[in-house]
Amino acid sequence: MFITDNLKWIRHPGQILNFAKIIPAMNSLKKCVILLVFSLILSGLNAQIEMSAEYRPRLEINNGFGNVPTIDMDASVYISQRARLNFDYVKERNRFFFSIQDVRFWGDDNVATATGAWANTHSLGVFQVWAEFGLFNHSRIKIGRQEFKYDDQRLLATRNWSQYGVTYDALLFGYKRSGWEMDLALSYNNDQERGAAGFGNNHFNVDPIARRIRTLNFIYFKKQFNPSFYLSSTAIVSGYQQNKNSNTLYLMATYGLHGSYQGKLLDMQANIYKQGGKNQQGKSIDAYFYTFDAAFKLGGLRPGFGIDIISGNDPANPTLSDPNTDHAFNLLYGAGYMRYGFMNQYLTPASTLGGGWIDVYPQLHVQLDKKNRLTADYHWFFLHKSAADPTRQGQFLSGSLGSELDLVWHHRFSSEISTTLGFSYYFTNETFSRIKRIEPSQIGKPFYAYFMLTYKPVLFKSTR
Repeated sequence: MFITDNLKWIRHPGQILNFAKIIPAMNSLKKCVILLVFSLILSGLNAQIEMSAEYRPRLEINNGFGNVPTIDMDASVYISQRARLNFDYVKERNRFFFSIQDVRFWGDDNVATATGAWANTHSLGVFQVWAEFGLFNHSRIKIGRQEFKYDDQRLLATRNWSQYGVTYDALLFGYKRSGWEMDLALSYNNDQERGAAGFGNNHFNVDPIARRIRTLNFIYFKKQFNPSFYLSSTAIVSGYQQNKNSNTLYLMATYGLHGSYQGKLLDMQANIYKQGGKNQQGKSIDAYFYTFDAAFKLGGLRPGFGIDIISGNDPANPTLSDPNTDHAFNLLYGAGYMRYGFMNQYLTPASTLGGGWIDVYPQLHVQLDKKNRLTADYHWFFLHKSAADPTRQGQFLSGSLGSELDLVWHHRFSSEISTTLGFSYYFTNETFSRIKRIEPSQIGKPFYAYFMLTYKPVLFKSTR
């Protein structure tokens, strides 16, 4: 607040920076932070207080990450960074967590000169802020902006690869006892307070179909049968407003089972999910999602194999499909990047023009020593059902979508500092190029490389 108020005088490019106004603001902010921490320490001698940080710069060479290059395109090179400051306060069964973050690309500052950068007024924001209170003996309630991370993160994930991450404003009730767990989350989102008469008349004033979810609710059950095996069940109800001026919500239900086994020699996971209700455009849904993966533990080697089936529509066979029903499964809030190749080509039903996809992936992870790990993942992609060819009227696409190779090297210098080096290459074919609306003769060679440093120090930690 201090810095914002004292920067209001900066109105036009080229105006001289008034350090006399910024320095007192910075000093005032610093004093407030120090006073807040000091007062909390004094008032909470029986509490656990921790302040931590994260700094994560990443160099990227992009010639196909989240897009498809043509032969006349050049790779783009850029550096982004994330900086977070976390405050965690725990006393008895109550907890308060607050995290702010600054995310920016090097050089994109909107307050700068020809010789340097001063500030970016759009990069700083709240990442998480929530309070948690213990209820009775085995339950808790958590309210505020928080992360959701369940099972193998295929439907509810932190999506940490994005420098911004993903959080949700929600109320969560949790229960845990005797190997049983239950979480119930409820949310209702709006862009601002509105005074229109009548409950529910405070509409989103943005395009909710393309941009924002109106409500996200789920119930999660988990039973831990033994240290190696558990089963869980999740039911998610998400809603999107019909349009900017409507009280109608399109509700989509996603429900199913997850199983996980982690033994001494073998790890296995499986998912079976169905989807019904209405999609974001109000069309009925009847879709499904199946996965299975396994990995062997052979010393430092972890060879594995997996298959994911994401259902789609089949316009080439109208007798087998209802034109009023959408059979394309929506992966909702899952970590698509970590599951379907690092090139980020398949995330939503639109990625395959509604045809769905099948991902068959062998893997090899090698733990070289305590500090170094190599991973090699190979993905064979196929259309689950046919898709209308957007480049040739009346034609349909099916079969292979090509394949992708992902190579990653992780090195850990210490518990606080690590580096990651990655390279990915996509082997295209004609079906892939047409799905992406590019003539096969014009498609380039998609590749993506990055180098990332992660530094996560603990700045302060009290002892009880």
